[in-house]
Amino acid sequence: MSLQALRRSSGPRFSAWRHLVGKQLPARASLLGSLVPASGWAPDFLTPGPDHATPTAGAFDAIRGTPRRRLKAELHRLSSHHRLPAWAQLLAHGDREALDAVTDTLSAYYDVAVTPFVDHMRAVLDADRAWRVHTTARLGVGALLAGLHPQVRWEEPVLELPGPPGQGQVDFHLEGRGLLLSAHIFCGSRPRALLNEVGTPILVYAPVWNLQSDSLVAAPPNARPGASKALAILLGRTRAAVLEALASPAGCSTKQLAQSLAISPASASEHVTALRDAGLVTSLRQANTVRHTTTALGTQLISTATRTTGIRLP
Repeated sequence: MSLQALRRSSGPRFSAWRHLVGKQLPARASLLGSLVPASGWAPDFLTPGPDHATPTAGAFDAIRGTPRRRLKAELHRLSSHHRLPAWAQLLAHGDREALDAVTDTLSAYYDVAVTPFVDHMRAVLDADRAWRVHTTARLGVGALLAGLHPQVRWEEPVLELPGPPGQGQVDFHLEGRGLLLSAHIFCGSRPRALLNEVGTPILVYAPVWNLQSDSLVAAPPNARPGASKALAILLGRTRAAVLEALASPAGCSTKQLAQSLAISPASASEHVTALRDAGLVTSLRQANTVRHTTTALGTQLISTATRTTGIRLP
């Protein structure tokens, strides 16, 4: 999906990321471009399932070990809507050298396009997960699924997803295997279903982004508005209470925060803004609601304050 995001030119979210990655692409990056269309479906074997989702979990080993039958089936499907180079025939027949070349290039691409940004990606995904857990606990699975996209419909036991323009209806039966929801930084606005007869069916969706930073490439510390000032005034009594009130993974809205601390909504908003500028709080918007919760740094600050005498929140 990141390869497709690299080719898309719309929107500012990935513009700085594209610029940085584009200058460092591996020499054989065209191999990947041959297998991944600019939009639409790409071979599933390039995106291992949850058991091998990262390099440390064996993602590239899993790709390298893709069975010949799966390579042939998925490349045949790809050829129906995407022109493949001649060497792809070797890959389809399980040629070890061709598969190694693709895997090695994908690994080199990962080191350039993902590794330098992984901390920021993780922060976005962690905040999204907290939001989804809160939604499910309060409103149920139907609300969780409906919140993934305006065109997602849940009519138990059928889940309807928006498909690419021009594509007819496709029915897929889970047959008791369940469905894994997976937020993906590079997923477009439309959720994607990764469905095959081999692994766990996965529904990939775009996460809710932090209001503080809607760009994958984080601004350097000296470019963040008021960060040093926000940190300097952090230890006031009310602001400390605000930080602690937002420590729940589900967080709360500005109105809920104001009510719980008996302060005005304007005051609550001011304190949240200062904490957010300092990197201690994150704010997520979905529809007409904005919820605030502590970041990993904010949670660590609270934990440190309760464990030691080095920091005290009045």
